Amino acid sequence: MQSEIETTRFSTALTRVARHPNAAVLCALAAGPRRQTELLDELATISETVLGASLRDLDAEKLVARRVDPGPPLRVLYELTPLGASLSSSLRALREWAKRQA
Repeated sequence: MQSEIETTRFSTALTRVARHPNAAVLCALAAGPRRQTELLDELATISETVLGASLRDLDAEKLVARRVDPGPPLRVLYELTPLGASLSSSLRALREWAKRQA
């Protein structure tokens, strides 16, 4: 049986990932660093405003890192941190589970 602390930690972790569109962004970044415009192309149903908010949220949660390559031209890349990368296999499994339920 899970303790109350374990249940709270699990709920907190699930909330971090489940906020729209965080899971989709994490899955996209699992393939490697991306510019925001590349993510917008890949995640076509997400607006620029929503994606920007998600990237800021994931950066604050230490799941995604923002890296500036000085260029020229200046490029801003987003990539998974080690903590974010540690979620990749779980997100893949959840995505496969969801496909089977459809």
